[in-house]
Amino acid sequence: MKVLFLVPYPPQGASNRFRVNQFVPRLEAAGLCCRIRPFYSERLWRILYRRGHVATKLFHVLFCAFNRCLDLFRALGSDLVLIHREAFPVGPAWFERLLRLTGRRYVYDFDDALFLPNVADSNRLFGRLKCPGKVASIVRLSSIVLAGNEYLAEYARRAGACTVHVAPTVVDTGVFRPRETGAERQGPLVIGWIGSPTTVRYLEPLRPLMRSLLARYPGRVEFRVVGASLPGEPLPGLSCRPWSLESEVRDLQEFDIGLMPMPEDEWTRGKCAFKAIEYMSVGIPAVCSPVGMNLSLIEDGVDGFLPQDPMQWETTLARLIEDPELRGRIGGRARAKVERFYSVERVFPLLLDTLLEAAGAVCREPGARAAQPFRGGRTDPSCPNRNDSTGADE
Repeated sequence: MKVLFLVPYPPQGASNRFRVNQFVPRLEAAGLCCRIRPFYSERLWRILYRRGHVATKLFHVLFCAFNRCLDLFRALGSDLVLIHREAFPVGPAWFERLLRLTGRRYVYDFDDALFLPNVADSNRLFGRLKCPGKVASIVRLSSIVLAGNEYLAEYARRAGACTVHVAPTVVDTGVFRPRETGAERQGPLVIGWIGSPTTVRYLEPLRPLMRSLLARYPGRVEFRVVGASLPGEPLPGLSCRPWSLESEVRDLQEFDIGLMPMPEDEWTRGKCAFKAIEYMSVGIPAVCSPVGMNLSLIEDGVDGFLPQDPMQWETTLARLIEDPELRGRIGGRARAKVERFYSVERVFPLLLDTLLEAAGAVCREPGARAAQPFRGGRTDPSCPNRNDSTGADE
């Protein structure tokens, strides 16, 4: 069975890397022929979240849009299409409608509240072209929806989805694992945050707390931001590093405590707690706002912490700084939870079943028996390059 995966980003993009790309070797081992087509080229990805570069961005977007149009013809040679997030980042759901007119079924997968207006500050100009209302149409036209959490799944049901499965964003626990025993770092304890320039603003309310803890534990604590720079007044004891695919796991393993502050609003309720899952996978305590999926992921005080207010944030972090045994105990439980519920091994059967079910039936009644897992077969020898991440590049 040939499956065309339409994703927004090249492999550097966390969303499709963890919800699509990491499953491809297992899908191919199960006999599926997989081809991944990102919308954004790597050249555009490198400047996408930088301010300015408007003319360059516009040129690359037009080129990428042309490449995406060609994917309609590639879909004709596939048995099934999976659309992750959106086929086109702007405009209505015309691509999905054409897919269905050609008789191609598709699975829709999303991990953010894309039905809400939201655009990075650096791309406000292009934000006017986005059509968040199209998500309802994309959901209705799909054969099956994969939602990253129950909040998104409920939206899909209200929008008229035929069949909805909840599939959390997960990690390969063979890759994301605690640092080696005996590989203790020298230097201060690291309280870390990993993310992108679009979400680093969530750290700003913690600035007074950082200042307080750095003064309380001089030389013993370092705050580290990976993947963005925290704007505003520099803090001694706060460092910022660029993110890279090659150093991602190592950066996480250098943390002793992971942070995930977020405000509570409609957008953050759609987040899939993936930052916390990353921290937990490397066996460190995650300290997170009690928002959205964090509430179902973390049992407060058992395998992570959900402080309610600034005072609880500071108290929690001070306890963890002073008590290495507590950090080890919470981190061990967190790692065990990820291995049990949030690993590739856990979600892969659901993804495989969903693809086979969508390819074999247009719509099942709620609660109907899903397709049985594919039990054998060899990868189609005519399978093209499964990841065209560079194919969309100019």
